[in-house]
Amino acid sequence: MNSQDVTIGILDSFILVVYFFGLMIIAAYQSRKMKSQDDYFLAGRTMSKWPIALSMFVALFSTNSFLGVTGWVNRPEGTVWIGLQNLGIILVVPIVIVLYPKIFFRLNVTTAYEYLEKRFDYRVRLFAALCFIGARVMWMSSMIYAASLVIATMLGWGSLEGGSGQAILLVGLLGIAFAMMGGMHSVIWTDVVQFFVIFGGVVVMMFTAIEKVGGPVKAMEIAVHAGKWEPPIFFDVNQELTIVSGLCLGVIGYLSSAGSDQVLFQTYLTARSLDEAKKSLWRNGLFLKPLSLLFPLLGLCLYTYYVVHPEHAALMRIPDDALPVFVTQVMPVGIKGLLIAGIMSAVLTSLGSGLAALSACVQVDFVKRWRQNRFSNHSSIFLARTLTLIWGLVVVSGGFLVSNLGKDNNIIQILNMVMYPFAGVLLGIFLLGLLTRRANGIGVLIGASLGFFITLTISLVRRLLQSVELLDVSSPFLIPHLIPHWMAPLGNISTFYYGFLGATATFCLGFFLSLFFPEPPFEKIDGLSHIKSRKIRKIHSKM
Repeated sequence: MNSQDVTIGILDSFILVVYFFGLMIIAAYQSRKMKSQDDYFLAGRTMSKWPIALSMFVALFSTNSFLGVTGWVNRPEGTVWIGLQNLGIILVVPIVIVLYPKIFFRLNVTTAYEYLEKRFDYRVRLFAALCFIGARVMWMSSMIYAASLVIATMLGWGSLEGGSGQAILLVGLLGIAFAMMGGMHSVIWTDVVQFFVIFGGVVVMMFTAIEKVGGPVKAMEIAVHAGKWEPPIFFDVNQELTIVSGLCLGVIGYLSSAGSDQVLFQTYLTARSLDEAKKSLWRNGLFLKPLSLLFPLLGLCLYTYYVVHPEHAALMRIPDDALPVFVTQVMPVGIKGLLIAGIMSAVLTSLGSGLAALSACVQVDFVKRWRQNRFSNHSSIFLARTLTLIWGLVVVSGGFLVSNLGKDNNIIQILNMVMYPFAGVLLGIFLLGLLTRRANGIGVLIGASLGFFITLTISLVRRLLQSVELLDVSSPFLIPHLIPHWMAPLGNISTFYYGFLGATATFCLGFFLSLFFPEPPFEKIDGLSHIKSRKIRKIHSKM
């Protein structure tokens, strides 16, 4: 893409500057409220249901879902049925509300992993915290890469490699600055603003694309002819998107995010009460999450536009460029700047919540757990900001690593490959704690380690097979030097199942191996599991 193809003018640039300046003012204002660790990480536990619900939606939304979903539909084989993952999220909301808030709120914890030490031991807490760090670093690295596509397109930074690299650095540094300023107060309130800007922009883009195609009837004809409405098969473990894999991705993703991922966990723990937290989860899952079904429809509108206007389609380096090219080339001046600002600020607030969660995890689960002397409130906030800076630099480095996967994989696939080997295992650990009474620390630790090894092996085999294809060398000669022949079929397993495989392997192996070690004393798990032993039930019945 050449610089002359880019149409970001003075007015759009002015809107971008004003928008980002406004975000920084919000962050600076909210920073005045920070007097303690709880203020920085949990907004003082004073938030109400609707701001929390909107913040949870935007925190998990990010450019991974925005660009990933629209990019998927613009792949040659992509369809609108990628929205099945959102249906899976909606279906699992009641289970999330039953599983998580009641126990976690009663414990009055800052991180989810404090629960694991109470339920098992510190070794499991440490392992889970490390899994979370791996999952969240990979999630934010993927998000920065996705955002770099927008920035590189907007500024005309040429090739996929060089342009994305410059943009990754720019987005990362802006995200670090925002995260260090205002803590969770600023993240939540700016998320509220982003929600309305983004969805207003989605509606405007859909109408614009349909109007320029020639109307809804023409757009529907193009989509039907291209097979974009054709449903996938019900189940095939080797096909990326099927009915089962799409629903599975949403179910496992939300179960993991809501209970074992510090980002969403930390957001709903900002609620002023358990009742407010439950209401925020209901509103996020049943009222806000269905709006995500607009994203595949937007991708469909963009696809029909590019069919009618191939000159703009030629500007896309990869299918994930569908949205940024449309915004920069088609949207009118003014609205274009507002849309780009909305997309980029959503990235910054998602980075803010993610970096705050990483900082909370390290400070609470590592530093304070090992340090005997208590920190002052001022020292806690200073440490939190320092950790935010360090993790921000790690995430930027991860963005460069993830960008190497962008040529061969959609953003959704990248996320499945680099994040779910951690997130699935993490979910399995929490389910062992919440849904069993027999699981013990050593059994869970060994089972989780094996579950992670299994999922990571599958992901690495897939990447090796892709490398073989890139080298244009026939696999019968090269694969024996890389992986055994019997392992090659593992590389064909759909990435949509990686989270499910990690969670299932961890849960089954962890429970089975726990049978070889002593059962936890009933006093230890009382109130920490939904499954109570007969002895506990007998004691409670006498009270």
